[in-house]
Amino acid sequence: MGSILLVRDEKTFMVKAMISNLVESGHNVTEVSFNENEIETAGKTSDIIVIYADDMLAENQEVMVLLKDLGVDYDKRLVFIGNKQEIDDVEAFIPKHLFSEIFERPLDMSQFNARINDMFEDKILRDRKKSILLCDDDVSFLHIMNEWLKEDYIVGMAKSGMQAITWIARNNVDLILLDYDMPTVDGLKVFEMLRSEQFSKDIPVMFLTGKSDRLAILKAMAMKPAGYLLKDISKQQLLNKLEDFFSRNASD
Repeated sequence: MGSILLVRDEKTFMVKAMISNLVESGHNVTEVSFNENEIETAGKTSDIIVIYADDMLAENQEVMVLLKDLGVDYDKRLVFIGNKQEIDDVEAFIPKHLFSEIFERPLDMSQFNARINDMFEDKILRDRKKSILLCDDDVSFLHIMNEWLKEDYIVGMAKSGMQAITWIARNNVDLILLDYDMPTVDGLKVFEMLRSEQFSKDIPVMFLTGKSDRLAILKAMAMKPAGYLLKDISKQQLLNKLEDFFSRNASD
C-alpha cells in the first residue's frame, strides 16, 4: 500500500513482528538505525516514518531534530512508539502535535496495523485533493484561512515570500493565495520571483489582500495573476471562488 521507514535501535522480537505484519499488509518497509545519513536519505522517499524508541532519546538528540524537520519540511507522517516516560520526553525534540499517532509500549499490534492502514487510506484521499499554499505575514489570518480550507484542500502556510518559495521547491501545489502587502518583500515582488523560477513559474497565483483601491487592483492585475480576492471575503464566497477556479481549470 505504501512506503514506511522504521527507525529503531536494535532489531528486537517486537520490531521483527512489526515488520512482518506491515509487509503482510502490503507495505514496503525500510529499516534504519538512529543514523542521520540513513534517515535523511530514506526519509524523503517514505510516506510514513515510524520511530521505535527504546531508551535512546537522550543520546540521539540531533537525529530527533532531523526527524522533526522531515515531518515539517517534507510533510511526512510521523508515528512514535515508546513507553510512558519516552512519550513524555519526546516533546523536548518533536512537538506532539506533529505526530500523526503515538503508541505506548507494549504495542497492541492489531491496533497499530489498523491505524497505519487507515493513514494510507487518508493519504490516498489527500492526494486527490487540490493543494493550496497560503502566504501572509499575518499569522492569525493564516490560521483562520487554514481552518476555512483544510476540510476541502491540502493547505500549506508560509509567513514570507522566501518561506513560500522554499516550501514550493519541496512540495507540489495547485494554487498560491498570496498576500499583496507584506513587509520587506511585498506580494508583487514575490510574484515576480515565483515567475522567474522554473519550478514555480506555471503555478497559478491569486492575490489575497485588504487593498481595495482601483490603482492597487490594476497594478496587481497587470501581472496577470489567476485572480484578486479581498481579505473581507466570507468563507463561503472564498470556497465558491476556489471551486469555480478549479472547475474551470480541470483540464489543465
